[in-house]
Amino acid sequence: MKATLTPERVFAEPGLRVAQPSQFKISSCGQYVSFLQASAVSNSILDLWVFVCATEQRFCLLAASSIAKEAKEDVSALTARERAERERRRQFTQGITEYFWRPNTTSLVACIDGQAYLTDVELSTPSQLTNRNTRQAAFSLSANGQFLSYVRDGDLYYRRINEDLEVEQRVTTDATATLSNGAADFLAAEEMHRFKGHWWSADETLLFFSKVDESRVTVSNRLEVDANGSRSIAQRYPYAGAVNPSVSLWQYSIATGELLELWRDSEEQAYLARVDPCTDGLYIQCQDRLQQTLTVLRKGYAEKKWQTYHVERSTTWINLTDDFTELQGGGHAFTSESSGRRQAILLNRPNAPERLACPTHLNQLLGADTEKIYACGWQDTPLENHLFTIPLDGSAFTRITEDAGWHDFVLNPRQCLFVDRFTNDLTPLKVSLNSAVAKRVEHTLFEEQINANHPYQPFLANHVPSEFGSVLTSEQENLYFRLTPPLSKTGKHPVIVYVYGGPGAQKVRKEWSPLLQQLFAHNGFGVLELDNRGSSNRGRGFEAPIYRAMGSVEVEDQLRGVELLKSVPWADTNNIGIFGHSYGGYMTLMSLCSAPDVFKAGAAVAPVSDWALYDSHYTERYMGLPQEQPDAYRNSGVIAHLHQLESALMLIHGMADDNVLFTHSTLIMAELQKLGKQFELMTYPGAKHSMQETHVSIHRFTAILDFFSRHLQTETNGEN
Repeated sequence: MKATLTPERVFAEPGLRVAQPSQFKISSCGQYVSFLQASAVSNSILDLWVFVCATEQRFCLLAASSIAKEAKEDVSALTARERAERERRRQFTQGITEYFWRPNTTSLVACIDGQAYLTDVELSTPSQLTNRNTRQAAFSLSANGQFLSYVRDGDLYYRRINEDLEVEQRVTTDATATLSNGAADFLAAEEMHRFKGHWWSADETLLFFSKVDESRVTVSNRLEVDANGSRSIAQRYPYAGAVNPSVSLWQYSIATGELLELWRDSEEQAYLARVDPCTDGLYIQCQDRLQQTLTVLRKGYAEKKWQTYHVERSTTWINLTDDFTELQGGGHAFTSESSGRRQAILLNRPNAPERLACPTHLNQLLGADTEKIYACGWQDTPLENHLFTIPLDGSAFTRITEDAGWHDFVLNPRQCLFVDRFTNDLTPLKVSLNSAVAKRVEHTLFEEQINANHPYQPFLANHVPSEFGSVLTSEQENLYFRLTPPLSKTGKHPVIVYVYGGPGAQKVRKEWSPLLQQLFAHNGFGVLELDNRGSSNRGRGFEAPIYRAMGSVEVEDQLRGVELLKSVPWADTNNIGIFGHSYGGYMTLMSLCSAPDVFKAGAAVAPVSDWALYDSHYTERYMGLPQEQPDAYRNSGVIAHLHQLESALMLIHGMADDNVLFTHSTLIMAELQKLGKQFELMTYPGAKHSMQETHVSIHRFTAILDFFSRHLQTETNGEN
C-alpha cells in the first residue's frame, strides 16, 4: 500500500513542504538578497537570511529565537492589537515578520516581538533600537534610512537610527480607546489592503500620518469564546450603511515639531485609500463612499492647497491598486480599467502618450527606470503571470519571463534585477535572482526538489495531477477550472466543488498546490475548482455581473462547471458536495439553496449570512447602501433562501472571528431551527476568521472529510 494523506500529515509539523523562504528583498546596490526563512526551532518562527551574490554564500543574519531569548520575551506573545494587525495581514508566522534595508548601506532593521533591531551584513552583533520595556507596532523606515517610526498604544513615535536608545520623539499625544494615530484602521487593512498608517517624505523632513476616530462607529457587543471561557468584546464594527471611522491625514515637521491637518474625509472623499510621498510632493488617492470615483490629489510640500491630479469614474466600482509609480524625468505611471482590462497609463508625462502598449491584462506595476515600466500580468491566459517591460514611448512591450506558469516578482529597477518566485502545476517553487536585461538566471536562491529527503517523497507516487480547462458562460466568456481526480479512477467517485467565488480573488492558476486537493483525492474524492464571473484578473466586464447581485451569476457559473462532470468517466454526478471558507462559505450556502438537486451536501466555513452585517467598504463596493438597495440585499442574503435547503449541511465557524462575526452563523442556526431543518455544527473556541491554528486545521478537515464520507456515497469504490 502506498502512502496516503491524512489531515494530521498535511497540517502538523513537520510540514509536507520544506520550509519556503519569503519576503525577498534586493539591496539597493544589488549585491545582496535578503529573505525570511523558518528557524531550526519551528517552521512557524522566521529568521532573517542574506544571500551574497558575489560568492553565492547564504547565512542567517539574525535568528529570532536568539533575539527573543536575549530580550527575555516569548516569541509567541502577542497583544490583542498585534494579533488583530496580523489577522488583517493574514500573517500567521512568528519571529521576524518585517524588516527593511537601509538604502545605500549594508545594514537592515528587523522587527520582532514588538521591538526593532539594527543589524549589518558585515557585522555580527545586532543592536536594539527600541525600548524593551514597551511594545511597538506598525514600524516604518524613512526614505533614506535615517529614521525609524512606530506606533505605541495608539500614538506615533520616531527616533534617529544612530542616536541613543532612550532618545525618541513623540509625535502625537491624543490617543484614546477610540482614537489612534499612525496605524491602518480595520477598513484600510482588511478591505483596502492599505496596511500603513504613516509615511515619510522623500527628503525625510516631514512625517505624514492618519488619525482614526472610531467614537461614532457602531459598537458590536460580541461574545468571544476561547478554551478558558468567554468575554464580551465591544468591537466598533463599521457595518454596511452605517457610520464609518472618521479619518484625517496630518503632517509633522521634523525640524519644528509643527502639526498640520492636510485632509479630512467627506461625502465626496470618504476614504483615504493610498498615500504616496514623491520627490515633488505628496499624492493621495481618495474614494467616494460608493467607490465609483477615484481621485488622485497632489500637494507640493511647500504648498497649502490640494490640486486634482487625476480622476477616474465607473458606473459600478473602481478596484484599488498599488500602482502609482513616480517616473524619472517627471510624471507618473498608473493603471486603469477604463478600457475594460487593467492597462498602464501615464499622468503628466512630458512628450509621451497617455496610454501605453500593454499585454492583455496587468496585475501590478512593479517599478520603472528612465525608459520603461516593469509590470506583471498576462497575455494569452489568465492562468499564468509574467514579467513584462513596457516602453514609455508607447512602443511594443516585451515579455521577460518564459517558463509557462505563475511568477511573482520583487524588483530592483536601478540594477535591472528581479527575484522570480516561479511555480506551475508540475513544478514546485523555484526562486531565482534574474537579469531583466539579459533575460537569464543569475543565481538560484531556492528550489524545492522532491528528493529522497523531502517530506512529500513518500506520497509522490500517489500524487494526482490536476487537469485544466474551461467552460463557457451564457455570454461566451471562458470560465477556467482545475479538476483533480481521485486517487483511484476505478468506478464512480463523489466530487467536491471547492469554491471561493468572491471578488478580488483567483483560485485557478498554474501553480503547484498539491496538499488540499491531494488530501481529498487520497480520500476518494475528486475536486473541482472554478473561477466564476466576479473573480479577479479578468477585467471590469468579467467582474461587473455581480454588481448589486451577489450570489447570482457566481452560482450559475459554478453549476456550469458541474455540468462538465457529466462527461468525466469517474465522476458520480449523483454525489456532489461543495465547500468553501468566508465568501466560499456564503457560496456554499447559496449553491445548496439554489440547486438542492445538484449538491447533496455542503460544508460552509465562516460564511456571510447577511451582507448588511458585513463591513462597509467591501459590501457597499458591490451592493451599494442597504438603505438604498433593500431588495438587492435581501436577495443576496442567505437567510431569505434557507427554506429551500434540502441537502446535508455542516456549519463551521471560529468563535473569536472579528471579520465575519460569529453572528452570521447564529442567524443561520436560528433560521434553520425555526424552519425545522437539521444541520451539523462545528465551532472552534478562540479561532479567528483565518482559523490557521494547527490543531484547528487538523480537526476541521477531519470533520469535513468525515461529513462528506457519510453523505456522499460512491457507487463503486476503487482500490488505492
